[in-house]
Amino acid sequence: MLALIFEHSEIANELVLTAAKSHLILFWLLFEPCAVRISPPLTISRNEIELGCKKIIKILNKIQKSC
Repeated sequence: MLALIFEHSEIANELVLTAAKSHLILFWLLFEPCAVRISPPLTISRNEIELGCKKIIKILNKIQKSC
């Protein structure tokens, strides 16, 4: 499990909701509203990791431009 921690909970919320639309499942942390949990399966391939990271970066770039 990995976690991304942001300055504002709105960024975490937008990332989780937008990622779901891109077929990437991310989760909120129950005890930290500014964090996003990444829990890949144990059988994930390198290509799937790279694709997931690219999706996250693309979403975060869009969020940054809108701020």
